[in-house]
Amino acid sequence: MTTLELLKQNKGTVSSALGKELAQKVLNGNTDILSEAINYTSFDPGNKKAKSIRAGAAKIIEKVAEKKPELVAPYLNQLLPALDMPEPQTRWMIILAFGYCVKDNPKFSLKGIGFAKSYIEENQGVCLTGAAHVYLGHAGAYSPKEAEKVLPVLLGALQNASVNEVDWIIEAFIMICDKLSKPDKEVILNYAKVYLDAPKKSTVKRVEKLMKKIKEGNI
Repeated sequence: MTTLELLKQNKGTVSSALGKELAQKVLNGNTDILSEAINYTSFDPGNKKAKSIRAGAAKIIEKVAEKKPELVAPYLNQLLPALDMPEPQTRWMIILAFGYCVKDNPKFSLKGIGFAKSYIEENQGVCLTGAAHVYLGHAGAYSPKEAEKVLPVLLGALQNASVNEVDWIIEAFIMICDKLSKPDKEVILNYAKVYLDAPKKSTVKRVEKLMKKIKEGNI
């Protein structure tokens, strides 16, 4: 059965199990699946019924990029259309892949900054916004120039962030803090300290991790 046939039969839009299974085959050496998945992330974009195909393919790309970004990085230009697909599922997995590939292909990976900003403004759910926050962390960690670009986006997102979104924004702060100037480090530290008494332990742990990292950097 071809990759397309498998994706057509897969139920649901996230297609996690199948996507992970096929991604593992790519990691084991079957690069033909990767080539197919790249094309299917923007398959028949005007057809809502094809969203499970696109999202399933996006899961393959995301999981491969997470483990071996060098396999996906050369194809980011071909994946750019997937960042405009109608369903959030495809977009959040592809923007995560772009984040994983920053070091291997900054030219095209950093084109995701504008997309990530628009995802946050759309407010179509924590999966999409959370992925955008994580991507911005990867992008900002690339260089001081990119950190300066993403910081205001993350600070703006924090103003109206849900409990779960706060975790990902602080995670992004952790990723970019090494590339920030001393004044900007002070800014994110002051914002983060507000969440030291947050109800979620994961949030508090992230704040403490950020504080430790900044302290070790001799702010």
